[in-house]
Amino acid sequence: MKKFMCVCLCLCVAGGFVFAGGGSESSGGQKKFLLKAGTVLTENDPTYKGIVVFAENVMRRTNGAVEVQVFASATLGKDEDIVEQAKLGTNVCVLTEAGRLSAYIPQFGIFAAPYLITSRDEIDKVLNTSAYKEMADQFGKFGLKILSYNYFQGERHLFTKTPVAKPADLKGVRLRSMGSPVALKSLEAMGANPVVLPWSESYQALQQNVVDGVEVHNSAAVGIKINEVTKYMSKTGHFYLMSGLVASDQWYKSLPPEFAKIVSEECYNGGAAATKGVFDNDVNFEKQLVAGGIQIVNCDVKAFQQATAKVYDELGYGELKRKIDAEIGRK
Repeated sequence: MKKFMCVCLCLCVAGGFVFAGGGSESSGGQKKFLLKAGTVLTENDPTYKGIVVFAENVMRRTNGAVEVQVFASATLGKDEDIVEQAKLGTNVCVLTEAGRLSAYIPQFGIFAAPYLITSRDEIDKVLNTSAYKEMADQFGKFGLKILSYNYFQGERHLFTKTPVAKPADLKGVRLRSMGSPVALKSLEAMGANPVVLPWSESYQALQQNVVDGVEVHNSAAVGIKINEVTKYMSKTGHFYLMSGLVASDQWYKSLPPEFAKIVSEECYNGGAAATKGVFDNDVNFEKQLVAGGIQIVNCDVKAFQQATAKVYDELGYGELKRKIDAEIGRK
């Protein structure tokens, strides 16, 4: 990928222009813009492929004036580092989620809360609420711009060494957690003992009995061969893992209005493609897990929903949750 970037830059110079920061003028006077998009996902992930769709469509619609280069597997750097670069005005963006973004706007953490979204058709409904739009607009104060937040990565389920059918079955079970306040509170409410670990250490932690299970979406479970270190899958669907591409607000504002509009529109379209890819592939991922030895537990999803309902008030999201529910027509 680094080689790809260097080749692109060399071609740009040979063609009479270079990308300096957000953009520069070619010999013909046309300004060119470069955005480097980073993600920890691999090139085989449906969400990564959605980012590629975004990049291709932006290039096509701007006739090459705006180029988006996509970097997989954290080759552009850690998410936290890319966010910091974006805040400083660097021409980068990163696929990230509400847990990390809540460090800037605490209430934004609600978009990572349990059962906020429970079906595919609720994704756009939630993202069209005034609650989401008002908070998304506030990131400019921190030098950030959410290009689009509709990159769905999958429903998160429980993968454990013992069967889990109801919250009581999680008593004493150590579950690997992402570490955000909403994730920790949610897993505790479900009855588990959360253990904060990097995802990259999860397989070894399960192998060495440091944890008894993980909560994760199917594509990631297949990616680390979770069937080798766990036996059961409880389809709780407790988190709809939403994420978005977050860029520099300064870079975004440097674009001509027509290009900014294209970038926003095509980032959304890339997210729609990513979401479709995730849903289309999810059944196949589940089949791979079952073929690898995972047994699916018939769990009481309603019991888990009831157990986690208190998390909203505990984190100060109660009023906001009721507002979102009302806007999307949920009783």
